Amino acid sequence: MPLTGEKYTQLNQPEATTDGADRGRWIACDESGWDGEQLIGRRRRFLVYASIAVDDVEAAALIQQLRDQAGIRQAKELKFDLFKNRTNRWSLLQQLWEPGGALHDRCSVYVVDKEYAAAAKVIDLLLEEKEHDEGGNLYADGKARALARTLALEGPRALRGTLFQELMSAFVTLASRRGTSQQDEALGVFVAALDQAWAASTRKAVTALLARLRGARDYAATFHEDPADPVFPQLEHPRSCPDGPPVGPPPRPCQCPHR
Repeated sequence: MPLTGEKYTQLNQPEATTDGADRGRWIACDESGWDGEQLIGRRRRFLVYASIAVDDVEAAALIQQLRDQAGIRQAKELKFDLFKNRTNRWSLLQQLWEPGGALHDRCSVYVVDKEYAAAAKVIDLLLEEKEHDEGGNLYADGKARALARTLALEGPRALRGTLFQELMSAFVTLASRRGTSQQDEALGVFVAALDQAWAASTRKAVTALLARLRGARDYAATFHEDPADPVFPQLEHPRSCPDGPPVGPPPRPCQCPHR
């Protein structure tokens, strides 16, 4: 069903799509697991984004074939839940993806652990910025990735109760779009959570990492200083990442710890 309204007119495709020399190849995309900017403590920990190179004409035939072979008559859409716990139906999907299958080498799935992604951005937006300004390179030799793993994996064990979740939630709130309208309040909550976490940490590696983050707190205060240069794109990529527009000089090769 085409989207309506002036905002979506350029995206409308009321007719079935077909690949062709004059139209190129159609890619169908969908996501699962996005439940808001606050990445921490949500019902769905993983965000999955998938794409498949197939046009509507070919897809319709494949869907009908799956319906017939799996004996699915009433469901309006072929959701994964209809296949995952039925061995015979699962094998039908496998046949499509396997070598020789109709969709072999035409599917791509990108899975993001949202909690690890948030931990990686703590390192990227605070420690790495400070390190860079001091002439260092935290991305060299995988140091940024190692720090992100320490925070994500050992943090929950070092910070008892809800301390780790409170710290990470405070960071995401500060770095997100909401932080632009409540910067002082969000910064205060994050700094207080960071101080409390550092004082309560029971693991040496995490305590040392939190101490370094406390030394980089001034960088958190600058997240939303320039409305024309928002920090929100950096929640996905650092400022020189080739996957997104640069958001500030100087350019540096992207070696994000989440990669």
